[in-house]
Order: sequence, then structure tokens, then C-alpha cells
Amino acid sequence: MQRLFFILMMLFASASIAQTDSTDLADEEEEDSFEWLKGNMNEDHEFGIRLGTNTTTMLGGELDNPRPMFGLNGAVYYRKKVSPKNAFQLDLAVSLRGSNFANPVGEYNKLVTYYLDFPFTWVRSINANNSAHFIAGLQYSHLLNTSIFINPNAVAENEKPNLKPNDVLLIAGTQFYGGFVGLQIVAKYGLLNINNGLISGLNPLLKNKDIHNFVLEINLLF
Repeated sequence: MQRLFFILMMLFASASIAQTDSTDLADEEEEDSFEWLKGNMNEDHEFGIRLGTNTTTMLGGELDNPRPMFGLNGAVYYRKKVSPKNAFQLDLAVSLRGSNFANPVGEYNKLVTYYLDFPFTWVRSINANNSAHFIAGLQYSHLLNTSIFINPNAVAENEKPNLKPNDVLLIAGTQFYGGFVGLQIVAKYGLLNINNGLISGLNPLLKNKDIHNFVLEINLLF
């Protein structure tokens, strides 16, 4: 699963490079060929690629001593303008996230998850040239795979932790465009309890309480 995830991330990156290179060639022939990539809301339709890193953890009362974990995410997106200052955006994304835990040797210290994500957001322009946006919405996430580490070793694949396969996350953030590259900062919180039993006999002992995803992403938009 890790190999598949990184292959998908490389495909996103390759598409981004190819998109930029092809636009560079076109720019030699036509001065305004970057216009559709600029990311502002002056065009009715926008297509793009999002690549970035995330800081994630798992909140709720079930897991002891959660700490941040760094992951990766990538997406393709489509944005449709519905008024001079408003648009809706739909993404298709993959993400590597999870949580570290400050537990001693012999107890779980890391939980890794792989998700297929479908964010749907409202985009509101907040400046005169439509290059800065506030974004808010919901994200449906489908769990592809999980792994857990009992300090200091990974648990066998046939003993992977049980988490509910579906989650819905609340999204809020902002994004800024300069030229044809943008910067996005967004926070996401899981509204659903994804605890589905994890692994019996896990140490520290399970408490049958909630687990909620929390994600902070920093992305480049192409």
C-alpha cells in the first residue's frame, strides 16, 4: 500500500510538471497562455493540481497520548465560478495521515492510515483581483489501508487495526495565488467516530471511546 500511495503521488507530481512545461511552451507563442492556470476567480472554470504535506493526529478519548504525524497528500481539482466572488470546488485526492503516540516500549506508538478523499468546498474571494480566497466545506474520505506500530515494531499486516471505512470531515482554510502557483492552508476535523475496535489486547487497553481525525494541510496549487 505504501508503494501504491507513493506511485500515485509521483503521478500527481509528474502531471503538475508536464502541465507547467506545456504552458511554458505555449507562453512563447501567446502572452496570456498562463491565464487559465492563475487560480483567481476571473475564469468560469478552473482545473488544477494540489500537492502538499499535512500534520495530522487522532483526537477523542480512545487513544492515549496522541502526537502529530507528518504525511503527504495530492489531488486534482475542478472549480466552477457561480458569481463574481463565489465558486464551488471539487477535488479527487489521496492522503497519507495518522498519528504518533507518546507511549513507552511495548505499547502502540504510531497509527498510519491511507485515504481516498473527495473534498467539496465553497470558495469565496476576499480581495479585489480575486487571488485570495476563503474556503469552507465538507470532505468524504474512504479508508484504503491502515497499519499500527507497537513500539518499536510494526504489527503484521494480517493484524491491521480496525477502523470504520468512511469519514466526513469539516473543512476551513484559505488560499492565495501569485502568478500561476498558489499556497493553500486548510484545517480538517472528522465529524464521525472512526473507532471500530482497533486490535483486541492492545496496550494501553482500549476504552471503547471516540477516535476523530484532525488534519492541517499546507499545499501548493498548480
